[in-house]
Amino acid sequence: MIDDFVADAFAGTDPDAPGAGIATAMRSMPTELPEDPTTEQVEAWVELAELVSDPAFRARVRQMAVAGASGQQPPAFDAAPVQEHASTAVATGIDPAAPEAADILARIGVRDLDEGARRELADTIDTFTDRRVERYWTLLGTLNGWPAHPSSVPAFAWFAAALRAR
Repeated sequence: MIDDFVADAFAGTDPDAPGAGIATAMRSMPTELPEDPTTEQVEAWVELAELVSDPAFRARVRQMAVAGASGQQPPAFDAAPVQEHASTAVATGIDPAAPEAADILARIGVRDLDEGARRELADTIDTFTDRRVERYWTLLGTLNGWPAHPSSVPAFAWFAAALRAR
């Protein structure tokens, strides 16, 4: 089931194209229930099965796959400061359109982008930021016994909104 989902989502895309990392990662992850699963792993497996059966999710991953394999590169930025500074902005309730958001963008390192570059970067962030896709990875982590990670989607959604607000 998972193999079919991955095959459909990435059919016809070049796995070696710049930006096609999501395809490579999804193709390489173990997607089987462990031999002696915990209750949490069984629940994760059931939820994962429901997720990959959802046509809207499949279409969203396909959109990401095609965009990632297109070779179009957004303006350069470092994801670590986004996670650090935008997460703080989300946690403290700073509106992406508030004046102090400009300072946060400066700490992230993108304050000086021109309007076109900001819009292009925001569009790219929006293309590759999806709670359901993040949930896919979380469920795979549960199946594989990986440590849980905090959600990055709120920080990146805030970042895209702040880029557009400037």
